[in-house]
Amino acid sequence: MNSIYKSTAALLCAGTLLLSSCYKDDSNEDLLPVNKIGLSDPLTAAQMVVYQGDSLKLKPVLSQSLQKNLDDLEFTWLVYNSNGAVSLAAPREEIAKTYELKILLRPDLFTLGEPFILRLEAKDKQTGVSSYINYSILVGNKYATGWLVLEDKAGKGDLSFIFQDYTAEHGIYNDRNTAPITGPRKLEISTFPITDDISATGKRLYILAEQGSQEYNYLTMVKKFDYSFLFFSAPSVINPTVMTWTSQYTYSGVRSASLGIAINNGKLHSNLVGGFPGVKKWGDIALNPQGNRNYSLAPFVVGGETFPAIVYDNTDKRFYRVQAYNPTPVAGTLEAFPSGASTGVSSVFDMNNVGMTMLFQDSADVVNDYNAIMKDADGQPYLLRYKTKNSTAAPVITLGKTAMNAPGILNYSAAAGSTSTPHIYYGNGNVLSRYETSSNTVVETYNFPAGEQITSIRYAKNFIDRSGAKLAVATWNGTEGKVYYFPINTVGAIGAYNKLVTGFSKIVDIVYKY
Repeated sequence: MNSIYKSTAALLCAGTLLLSSCYKDDSNEDLLPVNKIGLSDPLTAAQMVVYQGDSLKLKPVLSQSLQKNLDDLEFTWLVYNSNGAVSLAAPREEIAKTYELKILLRPDLFTLGEPFILRLEAKDKQTGVSSYINYSILVGNKYATGWLVLEDKAGKGDLSFIFQDYTAEHGIYNDRNTAPITGPRKLEISTFPITDDISATGKRLYILAEQGSQEYNYLTMVKKFDYSFLFFSAPSVINPTVMTWTSQYTYSGVRSASLGIAINNGKLHSNLVGGFPGVKKWGDIALNPQGNRNYSLAPFVVGGETFPAIVYDNTDKRFYRVQAYNPTPVAGTLEAFPSGASTGVSSVFDMNNVGMTMLFQDSADVVNDYNAIMKDADGQPYLLRYKTKNSTAAPVITLGKTAMNAPGILNYSAAAGSTSTPHIYYGNGNVLSRYETSSNTVVETYNFPAGEQITSIRYAKNFIDRSGAKLAVATWNGTEGKVYYFPINTVGAIGAYNKLVTGFSKIVDIVYKY
């Protein structure tokens, strides 16, 4: 018993000694100092507006009480949506592990119009002590309002954007897209929202080209769909000249889409918006009244309250109205106009029997009225005027037929109709002309420098900045593309340009985007 007692006493003594060695000393003499980390940046004082497609760089001021190396710290950047109406528990996504943030504002991560928090955590690897800083950003779209320019760079397409202060940004297509545009032809935008159930309701942007025509996000200009995807059955030949939407009605000042029209390889495809539930795409090739496809449409389409879409056949040399849907085949059809739509006066014309080739068509200065420039078999240009709205009491839509006195119109390189005054502006070589439809004369010309050829003209009646109507004229001298802006007064005069934007490749098309 004594031996057991002695062994137990020895163990108790050893335990006592061990516990006494772990006793906590309340003094501060043996504690290691903690590295206190601080992060600060005056940019956090307010919400920053950033733009989709841009690069964002952030580098807050870092302070440390011990001044350790950056390798001794761990940095983590997180991003999350801070719109509580969207989600009260938005997922946090890690986007970088560096002290300085350099990130492209991708549309798949940063949604237009939404607020986000960018959070940086700096942590001491040894102690785990952390510090945080939050940046509040709002994703805006700097390309919302301005002039979108389609350029040809040695056969490949690119986009530039002219802002409201007439500064320009170049190369914005290739900055955000990898699919090439080969043989760029035309920009098509809708000025009113489209509901096709392929994607979210909104405006549409198409770039038409010899190869690689596609639909793009209207806000970001990032590719959405290949051209062939927009059809229930893709055309065997891809040769687009028109892809647009017409509108019959305006509700509370807002236009609504009624019919989609695509002209590909001279043939018509239609898209009936809202006519049936589900996804709406362009249908098969429409048949003419003879039940065949032996026609070739001019690259123009108009629409109005009575006739949602009107096109012109340069083979049979006549107008057609478009019937949006026909079950066999599943497509629209080209229909003749009612006999009462054309006046019997010989000085006008028959919509179903024009007998001339269409060269150009655009809006006139009266709502629902249109000007069409035609050429007869002898090479004489004619101005045909008609409207897309009639009534039972007055069913005639033809308005006039005039042998044009417009030098150079047969070889025009670009043209645009005024929606404010009775004029058509057209370019021939380096000469810009203002043709007056009411007097049948060219009433004004403007000469650009020798060697500059006019490649595109656009007329814009209303501007967000309320600065009045403008005529945008693009030129090309073999080396550089330019855009001249002419303020158009109440009588339609060209006068002199007041803005000039340079630095482009050859400009194919230009549109005002808003």
